[in-house]
Amino acid sequence: MTLVASVLAGGDCIDDADGLRSGRTAAVLGCTVKAPSTLGTFLRSFWWGHVRQLDRVSRELLARAWAAGAGLATDR
Repeated sequence: MTLVASVLAGGDCIDDADGLRSGRTAAVLGCTVKAPSTLGTFLRSFWWGHVRQLDRVSRELLARAWAAGAGLATDR
């Protein structure tokens, strides 16, 4: 959840997730905000098959979002 929250907040690297650890961010997010070193350990545990599964989920999510109307407007 820390990685997702960091990306949604505009983070583009693991170190950007450290900004979520200040203040009462954990209370707002409703989860424990992990340290960047912990996130790095987690990401290094992924194998090629995991990455392929995440890629497939990402493609399916984008296709469903596009089908639901999140794509470009056709009346422009």
